[in-house]
Amino acid sequence: MKKKLITLLFLLTILLGLPLSMNKVQAAAAPKAKHLTSVTQSVNHAAPDNPLIFSHRGSPYNNPDHSFSGYNQAIKDGTQYIEQDVWLSKDGKLYVSHDDNLKKSTGHNVTISTSTSAKLNTVKLHNGEKLHQLKDVFKRYGKNVHYIIETKKGAGDNTDTEKALAKEVKSHKMTNNIIMQDSSIPGIEAFHKSLKNVPILWLLDSVTERQYTEEITNAPRYIKFVSIRLEQWTPKLIKISHKNGFKTNAWILNTYNDNYTALNTLKLDSVFTNNTKETSKLIEDWK
Repeated sequence: MKKKLITLLFLLTILLGLPLSMNKVQAAAAPKAKHLTSVTQSVNHAAPDNPLIFSHRGSPYNNPDHSFSGYNQAIKDGTQYIEQDVWLSKDGKLYVSHDDNLKKSTGHNVTISTSTSAKLNTVKLHNGEKLHQLKDVFKRYGKNVHYIIETKKGAGDNTDTEKALAKEVKSHKMTNNIIMQDSSIPGIEAFHKSLKNVPILWLLDSVTERQYTEEITNAPRYIKFVSIRLEQWTPKLIKISHKNGFKTNAWILNTYNDNYTALNTLKLDSVFTNNTKETSKLIEDWK
């Protein structure tokens, strides 16, 4: 009987401790980016000898995508920019998730674009954190770090997500703290119309060097970065990008070889990395 009581007390202690541990990250003070410069300065100075690091989805090599724990880790590892992918819920709220469907990140077959915030606010990431709205991220980290935010949506040229993002950025007075990224030119145009001073990164998705050349040559000149999958960059495309006044960006760095190709061989101006600590160290080592 005594052994059973001790066992029950032990299990109760664990169960009571779980919610506390899950909320520990959210309750602790958010870290502040080291040596944070203005977005304007960091964008203007992005160059092969001083490449800008964007922490892809936070720190996905050891934390859930778009979790506070992942953002905390990326900031501690030296980033100035944490990335958010945002989807618009059925009732017009911006939620941070790489995918519209949350099965992979939460284990629940729930889709952001067809669900209301009442439903989405009950969903948790695999580490116990709730599914975050963009406003949650802004509230937690404020102006202690910068943000690079991608607007996501289904097929078509609907610009509702971009318009909602512009409204949210203005509401939280984050105009000077973000870079906006998008794969849609109509979406980029809608956002730029509302917030002309926010730097923009265009995510290109073609197949051939000729197609990329045509896209880069005809891109709106207010765009700051052109971004291509790492394996598809070529020296010719880099030269064309710089000739047309754009800074270069590649995604996604996962391995030592990815870092070497992006930073030493191609000499890109900026990169998305899944491991901020490794990329930061290699940049310093290769200077």
